Amino acid sequence: MEQGASPSQGAGFLKDPLFHFAAIGLALFAGFMLINDSQRASDQITVSIAQQEQLVAAFSRVWRRPPTASELKGLLDDWVREEIANREALAMGLAANDVVVRRRLRQKYESFMEQIAASVEPGEQTLQDWYLQHAKDYAQDARYTLRQRFFSSDRRDDAKADAELALAALDKANPVVDQSLGDALALPQRFENNRETELLNRFGQLFVENLDSLPKGLWSGPVPSAYGFHLVYLESKVSAAQPEFAQVKDAVLRDWRAQQIAAARDELYTRLLQRYEVDIQPLPADSQTL
Repeated sequence: MEQGASPSQGAGFLKDPLFHFAAIGLALFAGFMLINDSQRASDQITVSIAQQEQLVAAFSRVWRRPPTASELKGLLDDWVREEIANREALAMGLAANDVVVRRRLRQKYESFMEQIAASVEPGEQTLQDWYLQHAKDYAQDARYTLRQRFFSSDRRDDAKADAELALAALDKANPVVDQSLGDALALPQRFENNRETELLNRFGQLFVENLDSLPKGLWSGPVPSAYGFHLVYLESKVSAAQPEFAQVKDAVLRDWRAQQIAAARDELYTRLLQRYEVDIQPLPADSQTL
């Protein structure tokens, strides 16, 4: 005889934020459908207090004052006309193939569901577990302050040899050198407190890999890059570090919530898809597709 789920397992499932979101979302969706059905059956238009307050607030933002009684009546009349036009257009199927309307409705629907997911508050242990699983995403890059002079492999027969000759002629301890030394490069000659990833994007992997072996306070090289070779004066370096959970808790919460929202949205669509029968018609053989 098979064993059922233990009470503790069931309780754990009920505490899952993803379960809460899917359940609440489905309940609200069902309620929304019932309300819409009842409204369509009665053809009733209700201008709620909240809707009137929105109209007044929008008017006040534009005109810097609240509307008069006459202006408010005009706003309400226009809203009712818009509601009637929307309902009739939907009933006639005028929005069925309108890409702009479809996308806007999807955005509003997903935004509504995301607000539900955002209301779920994780426990401290949940966030700490997330942080441990994604610790590398919160690691702080090493930072460098350096000066560089460039020797182009495209413009010189032997850029590395030319860089070595230039280095031999320098006062290596003096960070200030002639501005004309080397070749022009559309990058600064000095980088202050730049992250390792920033330098990686600018110069390439080979350049960054060599930085840790360079002495501080001296011109050295040649250091290879994606462009050629460089003489580098390393002024300072701050080593990479892994921050404590408390230092990045806000970022962890933001990232955890974004992941939960994405997962819950996928789960909700999967559940809703079961209500539909999807028929994707085959394209003709001469269709311009891959």
